[in-house]
Amino acid sequence: ESKEGISRVGKIVKDLKDFSRVDSNQEWQWANLQQGIESTLNIVANELKYKADVIKEYVDLPDIECLPSQINQVIMNLVVNAAQAMGPQRGKITLRSGMEAEHVWLEVADTGSGMASDTVQKIFDPFFTTKPVGQGTGLGLSLSYGIVKKHGGDITVSSELGVGTTFRVTLPIRQQHSNT
Repeated sequence: ESKEGISRVGKIVKDLKDFSRVDSNQEWQWANLQQGIESTLNIVANELKYKADVIKEYVDLPDIECLPSQINQVIMNLVVNAAQAMGPQRGKITLRSGMEAEHVWLEVADTGSGMASDTVQKIFDPFFTTKPVGQGTGLGLSLSYGIVKKHGGDITVSSELGVGTTFRVTLPIRQQHSNT
């Protein structure tokens, strides 16, 4: 059983490495962040419909230079986590966007259960999860963090127990490419 378990863990790690490089051969391209948000919301609509109302507070944003499917993956992780943070009461997920200097930002705020500060400090760690055993891998936020950093951006979180959580993703409009 131990050998079988080790073999399964090895396969999972290999699959995760493959998954995390889904865009490795994709070109950086200019994309509309709000279109990405909307298509992602359509994909996860079933996850949201019984748990939360989605409120959109967008401003017009310029297109950004990115790997669009990876940014959509980040949005999906944040929105699904927000929906899963809802207790028995129907909640709200608010999506906000904005621009500061050469960066755009997106916030995903929920009225879910919130997190204690010691939990907030660990949420980007690989395999850390607040979900029951078998319910979550603890990889969504870790992968999201890596994607945002790869884009030269930042991801922050503020949370209050019993009130809710807000994630903010900040991305540069234009990438600083090392190859000229």
